[in-house]
Amino acid sequence: MEVKKIENKLTQKFNEYPQFGVLQGVKVFVTGTNIAGPFAGSLMAEMGAKVLQAEAPTIACQTRGTLSWSQNHRNEYSITVNTASPAGKKIFYKCIEWADIWIEAGRPGSYAKRGLTDKSCWEHNKALTIVHVSGYGQFGPSKDKPSYDVSGQAMGGYMYANGVSPTSSPLKVNPYLSDYITAYNACMVALAGYINAQHTGEGDSCDVAQYDNMFRLLDNYPANWFNRGYPKAGEPVPTRTGNKHDLSCCFSFYDTKDGGAMFVAIVGQGPVERGYPIIGMPKPGTGDVPINCTGFPLFDPRGKRAEELCEKFCAEHTCDELEEIFNKAGVPCQRAYGPADIEADPQFEARENIVEWEDECFGSMKGIGVTNIFKKNPSQIVASAPCFGEHNRDVLQSFGYTDEEIDKLYAKGELVTWTPADTARIKNYVGWNFFWDPERQSKRIGLEYPPKTT
Repeated sequence: MEVKKIENKLTQKFNEYPQFGVLQGVKVFVTGTNIAGPFAGSLMAEMGAKVLQAEAPTIACQTRGTLSWSQNHRNEYSITVNTASPAGKKIFYKCIEWADIWIEAGRPGSYAKRGLTDKSCWEHNKALTIVHVSGYGQFGPSKDKPSYDVSGQAMGGYMYANGVSPTSSPLKVNPYLSDYITAYNACMVALAGYINAQHTGEGDSCDVAQYDNMFRLLDNYPANWFNRGYPKAGEPVPTRTGNKHDLSCCFSFYDTKDGGAMFVAIVGQGPVERGYPIIGMPKPGTGDVPINCTGFPLFDPRGKRAEELCEKFCAEHTCDELEEIFNKAGVPCQRAYGPADIEADPQFEARENIVEWEDECFGSMKGIGVTNIFKKNPSQIVASAPCFGEHNRDVLQSFGYTDEEIDKLYAKGELVTWTPADTARIKNYVGWNFFWDPERQSKRIGLEYPPKTT
């Protein structure tokens, strides 16, 4: 695969952000760490929004310094803000006055305890859209519980519905499904609030909870549970069927002759009409398959027979053979891709799903390109993910601070900045194998190699 090389800047001046994308001109202020809140800003930054993320001067984001940070925070700006101090609160409100959207991901009530309420923010910027992201929401008896990604999957019922067999334990999904789904939803509600503010001149505030989002993804399961009943504690859970669908025949992953796994979906009027004869079932309108058939549930004898025939057919063919057969017939199918498949597939190349860009800490690196392809205003990668507090001086100068005032804030520890070498040293890039070519990458940023041991 030929990977597109992105011509991005390692660092982007705050007052020189390029105009591009459907969100050009939108200003987003993000406070919080990890994924559920901040990744929403990352999505908007690639669509052209100007995104400023603030971290406490003593608490950097846990993902900072990893490949995750370098992948997910391109195009953004970084400052440090101590919202507990008078000087930090002043900087915070300067950011609020600048922004169109504020996304925060602290413990519920943590900002309000410091006087930084929705009301006080609207006094500084009445059109501000506010998004509060947390594990359990801003109210309710569980609101103060600490939360990570799996907390949302567990409480939202998503893990309950998944497992390798009806009698197995609940199963979580990697990587960080709850975090990323919550971030996508936070992005959506932030932009919905922004649009409303453009019409009304007044901002709104939205409470986004991780477990809420996972619960909303459960489709018809809750409706079945709460109307038809559900298993008692310790009883088998019918939906925990691993790679097999729990209800429909011929709609699962199937083992293949070459040891692979192939998703096949002979479901729906067209696929059934074309697919059933392939696996040995009667064509709709013949035998015991009615005309216009869209498939059978597994509990129907015909569904059980069709499932067994599909399993047998897939086991007798390789993945390549199955793709050729089913693609020609217009039956949905897809082998389970691994990294080598992704890297070799021309579809990934055509859509530039994998790109190469320059990162401040790692140098040249490959990863995920932009998604959602706009025709007139394409998304872009214009700058490397920023180092901790990298834009403190640049941002505060644009807010009217003098160099003398900024120097005093650094002296008091209100502002902190890491260089790439600081990042690699503090986050132990060499010791924890974050570098894939440690000697070259260390020397590139001026980090001693091998590092001294203490």
